[in-house]
Amino acid sequence: MADAIRVHGLKELTRDFKKISKDLDKLVTAELTDAAKPVQTKADELALSEIRNMTSSWARMRIGVSRARGVVFMVPASRGRKYKRPNLGGLLMDRAMWPAAEEERDDVVEALGEMIDRLGGKYDLD
Repeated sequence: MADAIRVHGLKELTRDFKKISKDLDKLVTAELTDAAKPVQTKADELALSEIRNMTSSWARMRIGVSRARGVVFMVPASRGRKYKRPNLGGLLMDRAMWPAAEEERDDVVEALGEMIDRLGGKYDLD
């Protein structure tokens, strides 16, 4: 199983960006969401191809950003509806979410580095 993609200091970074500008805070949230999109897309694909009898509505993932905790996360987009597969959470994690994070790790790391460079240049963050 893959490790989570960790950005050490993300909580502090987002807190400091929020102090600079509310617009910057919103931009950081949008950039973090964009950086996670390749993992979301890959997890959607893997859920459909690797889990038997998976429906497209339950295979779709959504990305969330918790700036207070410094976390970007991915969860199934469907919620609040009962699904008659009690093992679905484990299957999604093992066959779609973790493999997608592992496969797209380099792209996410590159996107985060570019985000910090872009924002640093735009706001002269030295």
